[in-house]
Amino acid sequence: MTGYREFFVGKRTGTYADTLAAVGLTKMLRALQGGDGSLVTVTEQSSRFCVELAEPIELNAERVSILQREPLYSFIVTKPGENAPDGIVPYDYVANKAIADAYREERKRKKGGEEREELPNVSPRFYVYQKVNVLQGISARNKLLEEIVYAKPEELAQAVIAKLKALANGQLTSEAATKFNPKVAAVQVFNPSVGKGINRLKADGATRGPLPSSFVDWFEEWLRFIGSDVVLSGNSIGDDIKMNVVVPAKASYRHLNELEEHKFSYVRTSRKADILAVFDLVLFLVSKVDVSTDAFWSFRMQVGETPRDIFSAVQTAYFKSLGSAKPISNIASIGLPHWFKVRDEADIARWETLIKEHRDVLFLLDEDKTEEAELLHLYRDFLSGDDWLSFLRFLGSYGCWSMKRREAKKPMRSFVKNHLEELFTLSQPRLPVVDIINNSGFQNIAKAIRQATVSEQYVKAKGRQIFEVKYGLFQEIKRKAKFREELLTVISDFISQFNYENARREEQLREAPGRRRKRVSMQDLQEFAELMDRFPSQKETEAMAMLLIAFASCKDGKGTDADTDTEDQEVDLAYTSEEEEI
Repeated sequence: MTGYREFFVGKRTGTYADTLAAVGLTKMLRALQGGDGSLVTVTEQSSRFCVELAEPIELNAERVSILQREPLYSFIVTKPGENAPDGIVPYDYVANKAIADAYREERKRKKGGEEREELPNVSPRFYVYQKVNVLQGISARNKLLEEIVYAKPEELAQAVIAKLKALANGQLTSEAATKFNPKVAAVQVFNPSVGKGINRLKADGATRGPLPSSFVDWFEEWLRFIGSDVVLSGNSIGDDIKMNVVVPAKASYRHLNELEEHKFSYVRTSRKADILAVFDLVLFLVSKVDVSTDAFWSFRMQVGETPRDIFSAVQTAYFKSLGSAKPISNIASIGLPHWFKVRDEADIARWETLIKEHRDVLFLLDEDKTEEAELLHLYRDFLSGDDWLSFLRFLGSYGCWSMKRREAKKPMRSFVKNHLEELFTLSQPRLPVVDIINNSGFQNIAKAIRQATVSEQYVKAKGRQIFEVKYGLFQEIKRKAKFREELLTVISDFISQFNYENARREEQLREAPGRRRKRVSMQDLQEFAELMDRFPSQKETEAMAMLLIAFASCKDGKGTDADTDTEDQEVDLAYTSEEEEI
C-alpha cells in the first residue's frame, strides 16, 4: 500500500473545532506509528493545519486496528453504575467530583482555623470534564466511543483508512463513503459553530436548533474528542463558562503530550483568564530549555524561536448562562507573545522575569470595575497582536490609575524601569520606542515628572513632603497625547513650574543640608522638542506621551518608587505589607 507522510485539516469553522481536529489527528497518527519515537509535527498554515510525519506511514487494517482497542480519549463515567465498554479503562468522574467537593469543604474549614486533612489529588482533567459535562458534551463522547469499540473490525478499519486517505489528499472526511457511519450529535463545546440558533438551512420557522446530525462527520468529531483531552481547558466566569484551546503554530507531538497534564491558572474573570492562559503557555515553553549544549529539548523552545513560533494563539468560546442553557455568545482568539527570541540562558531568565512581573501587576486589577477592565482590555489587545501602541496606552493609563491607588493607600504594583527598557530594546517594536527612551532630554524630563508625582507622593506618605505633588499631571499628559503642540505646551509649563520650585528651595536652604531636585535644562527641553520633530505622526506623539507617564510611574532598578538626589532617598515600603496580605 502507498505510504502517506502529510495530512491536512482545513480551517472550515473559524473556531477551535478545527484546532481540536488537527491535534486529535496528530495524536492518532502518533499512535498508528506505534510510539516508536518518530517525530510527528502539526503546523498551522493560512487555511489549514498540516500534520507531518518524519517517515511515511502505511495505512492498513492491521495497523489501524489498535484504534478499536484504544480510541485515544476517555470514556467518562458520570453516574454510579455506569460501565465503560469492554476493555476500556474509564475516567471516574464521580470519584474525582467527590474529592473536589472534599477540597472545597477543606478550604472552608481552613478559613475557620481548623486543621487540614490529607486528601488525594484531583485529576488535572476533572475541572475540564466538569465544564464539558455542564455543556452537555460527555454523552456524545461516550456514545461514539462505544460505537467504535463495538464496530465490526473490518468495517471500522476500512472507514478509518478511507477517512485518513481523504485527509492526506486534502479532501473533507465527509467525502469518503464508509459502511461504518455512526450518527453523532453536534455538540457546541467541541464545535462552537454548531451552537443553537446559528445554523439553519433556511428560514423555515421561528424555532432555533443546532446543525442537523446528518451534516456532522463522525470521524471529525472523533478527532475533536481526542484533541479535547489534550488542549481543551476552561474557566467558570460567574455562571458563564469560557473554554480555551491552544493553537499549535509548529508543534511536535511532545509539545502536545506535555500539555495534556498541564494545569492552567484559574481565575473567574474573562480578560484575565485570557491573559493568564497565555502567560502559562509562555512559562511552559521556556521552563525546560537546555542551552548548555546543542541538544535542545525537542518539545520546548529552541534558539531563535519565540513562544508564537510554537503555539500561535489561544482560541476561546464564551458560553453565556441563560438559566436553563448556556448558548455560545462569543468566539475569539488571543495571540502568544512574539516579543523577542530565545538565544541563551539570559533570554530564558528574561522571559520568566517579565512574565512574572506583568502577571503580578495585572493580578490586582479588578475586572468588575470599568477603568481596570479597560486596562486589561488594552493589555490583551497588545498580547493578541503585538500591538505596541495598545501596550503604551496601557502603561500610560496604568500610571494614572496607580497614582490614584497610592494616594488612597490601596495595594498596587509597579513595573520596573530597566525591565521595560530591556523589553523595548529586545523586541524592537515598529514605533520608535527605543529612540525615544534613549533620548537624554526624554530621560531627564521623565525623571523630573517622576520626582514631582510618584516620588513626592511617597515622601508625603512619610510625612516629609516639601514640594507640591502634581496629581493631575499624568492625566493632562494623557489628554494631550495625540496633539503635538498641546503636549509640548503641557511639558513646557510643567518644566517651568518644576524649575521655579527648585530655585525657591535652593534659596531657602542656601548652604544648609536638605532634599533638593536637579533642574531640567533648556537643552533637555530642546532635545525633547527635536525628538518630536523627528517623529511627527500622531501615533508617535502619543507614544512619547505614554512613555513619559510609564517611565515616570515605574520603579527604578532597585525596586523603589522614591527618586531623590540626596541621602534622603529610601526604598518604597509603603505598600509592601498590604501587597503581602493579598
